[in-house]
Order: sequence, then C-alpha cells, then structure tokens
Amino acid sequence: MTDQRHQEEEQVHRLLAVAAEPPGHTLAPPGADFTARARRALARRRLGAAAGAAVVVLVTGAGASAMYGGAANDNDGLAAASAQCLRTTVQNLQDGRRAGFQAVYGQVREGDVDVDDGTTQGSAFRFDIDGTLTPGGGVPSSGPVLTWYPVSEVQLPPPGRYVLLLAELGVPSKDGRRLFEFRPEDVLPVDGDGRVRLTCEDGGTGGVEKERLRAALAGPKPAVNSGRP
Repeated sequence: MTDQRHQEEEQVHRLLAVAAEPPGHTLAPPGADFTARARRALARRRLGAAAGAAVVVLVTGAGASAMYGGAANDNDGLAAASAQCLRTTVQNLQDGRRAGFQAVYGQVREGDVDVDDGTTQGSAFRFDIDGTLTPGGGVPSSGPVLTWYPVSEVQLPPPGRYVLLLAELGVPSKDGRRLFEFRPEDVLPVDGDGRVRLTCEDGGTGGVEKERLRAALAGPKPAVNSGRP
C-alpha cells in the first residue's frame, strides 16, 4: 500500500472521528484537497453505478461495451471534449498517479488468464501497452502485461483500445510473471481515429487527442528565463 493510500485512510478515520464527536469538539476535519478528491471519486462512482446497472441487466459483451461508451472504434458523432470535461478527467488521472498508478494506452485482448500468487487464485486479462501518458510508476512503456482485475467480471472492459491506470501488484504470480492492477473507475476507450473518449460529470461524452491529454497531464511548461533582469 502506498503512502498516498495510508494518508487517505487516516483522513477517512479522522472524518469518522469528527462525525462521532459531540458539539464543541476540537478535532479538525480533513483538508480541502481530500474533500475535492472525495467529490471527484463520488462523481466517478455515480457514473460507474449508472453504467454498471446497464451491464447487470444485459450481462453480455454488448452490455460491457455500453458501460464504456460503446464500441471502442465507434467515432460517429463524437464531439470534442469541453475544457471542463478535460480538466475533470485530468484531475481524476492525477489522483490515480498520486495513488501509485501510471496512465498507459493500448489494447485489451480477448480471454482471461488463470493466475496464482501463491495465496489467491484468480484471473487476469492481457493488456498490450502501446505507450504511456505519464512517466514513471514501474509500469512498462510498451509490451504485454497481465492485469489482475479486482472487480466483477461484468465490469471488465471488453476487447478494444483504452487508456488505463496501471500499477504493479506487490507480489508476482506463482510462476514468476509480473502482475498489475488497474483502476476500474478510470477506463477511457480510444476510438478508431485515435481520440480518447471522455465521460463527463454531466453524463455526456467528448473526444480528445492523446497528445492533448498527455500535455494536460504534464501541466503548463515552466516559463523560460531569458536571463534579463
């Protein structure tokens, strides 16, 4: 577990402690940064819950496609993402980076792979990484990886191209293969024209070029010092 996760757990405990205190207590609630992250996470969970309901009804590959905004190569009528939609997406992905995840893009392959880490048996899916949007994090910049899914199978992205947040698990599989985890609330389909499909807080969708998303994640470039007084 990363330091970021430890800090978030401590802030949750502090929030619970504040709620349990009688009037006039002296405990300070968590700061504004934690509150902002919690609001963004709640918005993502609400979007995921609405999409997940469709998957529960259908329980088919088509239902899983609907959860992630349609087929990954369907680019008909996709408008450009608004500045606010892009900003919210970047904030969500940055939250994942602070939690130890790295933004990569590539392809989810068909089929699952049985894995065993010596304690738990389960399944993983194959994800072929084509490139990265954020540096570091211990995730390969290209090539196939095994991604252990910590969620129900019906919540998995169907085969196609996506931007995912990946992080290496603490232990490899029993046969020595490296295992990675992903954040199900931050799965962004990549359309056939290469644009990343964003789901906005109002439930709408919009497209953005990968390079623009990479630049937004990198933040503004520092001003060049001309050396003049």
